[in-house]
Amino acid sequence: MPNINILPARSLQKSYKSIIEGVKTNKQVVILTTNEVPQAAIVSLEDLEELKFAKAAQHVVEMLTLATESREELKNLPSNLRNQADEILYGKHD
Repeated sequence: MPNINILPARSLQKSYKSIIEGVKTNKQVVILTTNEVPQAAIVSLEDLEELKFAKAAQHVVEMLTLATESREELKNLPSNLRNQADEILYGKHD
C-alpha cells in the first residue's frame, strides 16, 4: 500500500515542489482537503496509468457480467425476432 499523506489544499501553494517530489520519487499519494473534507488526490504518473488500466479492466468485467446475465433473457426472445424487426423497420419479408 502506498504512503498516503493528507494535507490541507492550501499547503500545496506553500510546498508545491516538495509535495510533487514526494509523489514522484517516493510514490506517495497526497490527498488534499478543504475544511478537513477530501477534495482531490495527487498520484504519480505510474500510479495513474495503473488506475486507468484497473478501471478499464473493471469495465470489461462489468460488460461480461451483463452479457452473461442477459444470455438467459435473450433465449426467451422469439426465434424470428430479426424477421419481425426487419418487417417493422423496413417492410421486408423473407
